[in-house]
Order: sequence, then C-alpha cells, then structure tokens
Amino acid sequence: MALWVVGGLFAGGAWGNGLAERAAILDAARPMAAEKAGQAVRIRVDTLNIDSGWAMLVGELVGPPGKRIDWAKADDCNAELDKMFWVVLRKSQGDWQVKHMEICASEPPYWYLEQYDSSAWPCGVFAGLEAGVGETLEALCRRERKAPARVPPSTAP
Repeated sequence: MALWVVGGLFAGGAWGNGLAERAAILDAARPMAAEKAGQAVRIRVDTLNIDSGWAMLVGELVGPPGKRIDWAKADDCNAELDKMFWVVLRKSQGDWQVKHMEICASEPPYWYLEQYDSSAWPCGVFAGLEAGVGETLEALCRRERKAPARVPPSTAP
C-alpha cells in the first residue's frame, strides 16, 4: 500500500509538470492558429509528443464555446475537406516556438516529411503516428537513423 501511495505521488508530480508543458505548447500554437483561421480558436489535442526540446501536436481546431469555426475565413482551407491541425514546435530559451503549422490538412502532413527539415527532429516526436506502411513513424525514424548514410547511385565510384 505504501509503495502505491509513493508511486502515486511521483506520478502526480510528473503529470503536473506535463500539464504545464502542454499548456505552454498550446499557448505558443494558439495565436498563429487563430491568425491562420481568421478567428478565435481552441485546440483539441489528439496526440502531443515531446522529445529533446521538440514537440509535435496533432489535433483539430474548434471554435470558442458555443461557436463553430467559419472555415471561409481561413487561409487556403477547403471547407469540404478534412481539417487536421498539425504543429511542430521547438523550445528555445525556455519558450516554445512554432516551426511548422497546418490548420486544415486533408491528409496528415507527417506523411510528407520530405517537405520539412525533419531530420533535426528527435524520433520521439513521432511516437504513435502511423507511417502508412504498417509501422510507426517513430520506428521508421529510429531504423533509418541507425542505418549508415547511403551514397546516391549517380555519385558511387
């Protein structure tokens, strides 16, 4: 019984710190999301992964209580398609800063990582995200980073 109580205290402390980090990430992402949406927004989080000063958040933008988002006000957003919210942030000097953001992605942007400088991102930010080939992006990332760099065929001796 005593171990359960002590374990609960440590878990509660970690959980509390996690909530503060989550709030800081949401607070960093919300202003840019609202600007891109052309209106006040809230963020519903499906996945939030943090690793080595990087964070990846996947979710959905929703309106303030009692209001719906008017997608016609959003930049480059098709009202008929799915609207995934995706953001990558980097912690710098104690503050989270947005590096990439999509507010109404019809497909997961993390399926197209070649568009971003994702090689700098730690593999843990991909935890639980499907690569679309029967494995997680985290597993794919870890496997690829352990492999030696390949020489393109055109430059091989």
